[in-house]
Amino acid sequence: MLSDYQTSNPIFGRTNNPWNLERTPGGSSGGAASAVAAGLTPFDVGTDLSASIRLPAHFCGVCGLKPTERRVSLVGVVPDPHGSPRSVRLMSCVGPIARTVDDLSLLFGIIGGPDGRDTDVDPVPIDAMPRLSLSDLRIAYAVTFPGVPLASHIRDAVESLAKRLEPLCRTVEQPSLPELDFTADLKSAGALIGMLTGAFDPQNRSRSTVADYLTSLDRRDRSILAWERFFDSWDVLICPPSMTTAFPHCEPGSPLQVDGRKEIYWSVAAHGTLFNYTGHPAIVLPYAHDPEGLPIGVQLVGRRWSESRLLGIANAVSSVIGESRRPHGY
Repeated sequence: MLSDYQTSNPIFGRTNNPWNLERTPGGSSGGAASAVAAGLTPFDVGTDLSASIRLPAHFCGVCGLKPTERRVSLVGVVPDPHGSPRSVRLMSCVGPIARTVDDLSLLFGIIGGPDGRDTDVDPVPIDAMPRLSLSDLRIAYAVTFPGVPLASHIRDAVESLAKRLEPLCRTVEQPSLPELDFTADLKSAGALIGMLTGAFDPQNRSRSTVADYLTSLDRRDRSILAWERFFDSWDVLICPPSMTTAFPHCEPGSPLQVDGRKEIYWSVAAHGTLFNYTGHPAIVLPYAHDPEGLPIGVQLVGRRWSESRLLGIANAVSSVIGESRRPHGY
């Protein structure tokens, strides 16, 4: 289902997570991630407006790349009804889902760059993925972001990876994050998504003005620049992809259990949505499993337009993580 963190619709039914059929594979690219995890296809292509590639990759134990905003053509991704103008022109991305970083790189090289139809895609060259040494890398990590809930086993996984990387890298630290109001940024991201998706909806009774839109973009600009300054000092940020692992199928909007606490359903994608808001590229890699055997991923974020280098960093980190497991029976 579009605009949800589960994958279900009245025509084709519910998509299950191959690690546990009672759990969701995520959404909205849950079908793609579950098919790759189950070995039904070696790769797929998803869309990511609010962590919709990275959340399913995390839930299903596969790799997923959200490129920099406007790096891959969006033509045909969100059909605009009745010939209305194309509205989703910000924050949304198309990216690959696969079982290895090498496959992500191969697919990104095919789909990245201008297609002669989407005028928003800049003609920036798609470089080959470099082979990088961990010893040259400055790695920052964050166990969560201010105001964003997180399950303890995901926190432990991020800290565990940082500890494993520390003796191998130039530096691994938990630095101060940009001085931003993360809660306000997430609200602003939601407002922008609403402006884009509801611009031509006749049912939308709260249409925003041009002034509202430009004010939102101004706030977003400040956040983009703050993160770009952060990446002056760091090659990559390692952080969680979600507040929880794959949760049981439920009614959309129902509270989710995180370490025995009820958390807001829509917060499940907060760790990823922050980088839709700023447009930064991000990769999810499978790393560990929770006590119930469900996959735990880690999210790697880099400077805007740095997908090839970020893929190279992810490939180097993968050498420490090792080969990911497959769901039982697949």
